Amino acid sequence: MTPSWQHLSRISAWSFVLLVSIQSAYAACTPTKRTRPTNVVVDEVQALFEKKDYKKLDALYARYLEEKSMTADSISSLQAFFEGIEQSFDTCGSTPVTEDTARSQEASLRAWRKASPRSQAPKLALALFTAKYAWFARGTGFGGTVSPAEWKLFKLRMASAKAQLAALAPANKTNPAWYAAMLNVGLAQGETAQKFDALYEKGVALAPYYMDLHYEAARYHSERWHGSKEEFNDVVERAVELTKERLGQTMYTRMHWTHSQAGDMFTSGDVSWARMKTGFEDILATFDEKRTRNYLGTFACIARDASYLKKQLDVLGAGVEPAFWGSKRNYAYCMALAKHSDTGTLPRCFEFKDSGDVECD
Repeated sequence: MTPSWQHLSRISAWSFVLLVSIQSAYAACTPTKRTRPTNVVVDEVQALFEKKDYKKLDALYARYLEEKSMTADSISSLQAFFEGIEQSFDTCGSTPVTEDTARSQEASLRAWRKASPRSQAPKLALALFTAKYAWFARGTGFGGTVSPAEWKLFKLRMASAKAQLAALAPANKTNPAWYAAMLNVGLAQGETAQKFDALYEKGVALAPYYMDLHYEAARYHSERWHGSKEEFNDVVERAVELTKERLGQTMYTRMHWTHSQAGDMFTSGDVSWARMKTGFEDILATFDEKRTRNYLGTFACIARDASYLKKQLDVLGAGVEPAFWGSKRNYAYCMALAKHSDTGTLPRCFEFKDSGDVECD
């Protein structure tokens, strides 16, 4: 029995935002105050931007850039800063993004740039928005589904983003956010692997814990874009090597979490369940939240590690969230598997909790 699994993806900054499903629950979408350290920074930046408190925004940006600080849950504070700017434009799915709303977003950034002519922050944010605007024109489908008109807009806007970033280069050669943005453009424009990787290495030499650098490299070298399964795995190993002193196997888990949730991901040898599990534990050691532990449970289910799955469910208790487990069928199967943790066998039948229906292999 092999359940079909939905694709998961990570919390992202500006780069590639329209092609990746973001794992974020924005403050504007929920009345509850978020406590995860990264989200605290994101929400603070969002609030400052919406209040047009540009002086505090500029000061915060300068501090994060100079200190190269990380949040308590091991995310670059600078990366969280740009997530906060982007979050101000999120509609929480209540209304679709349109050309009008995109122009409104652009106008907000231009107003910040005008108010803070000496700050690099709004200039970089505007360049990042332009790249996002290009992805908006392209859409979320595979290349064959993109019309000639959409390709034209995509290429024009991405060229504009690259021109803006090139103009900012002299003042941002030590800024990992600039390197991540350039990598995103390189992915979009099909830059050669040699040039792309050279830029990546310069970026990670400055800030190995700026995760978007690793994610952009992983996308570029994935099978969907310009690489292969082997190249993707090489990028994962490079990211782990650069960050293991502080993060252990965190990047192994984060990057495979983003790109993999196939039913055979562990049995095929593509991903090591032992390393994936260790990476999840490294993540939870920095900040234990039910969302991450729910996802750990889903991967334990994929690995058919019934005893470890049951352990996570016991820790979660009432914190089990079916929405994190993919389809209703996947959730029902995983709950049944946990009940077989003492038998050493896989469940032949499982029950759908809501309806009481039973499905058997």
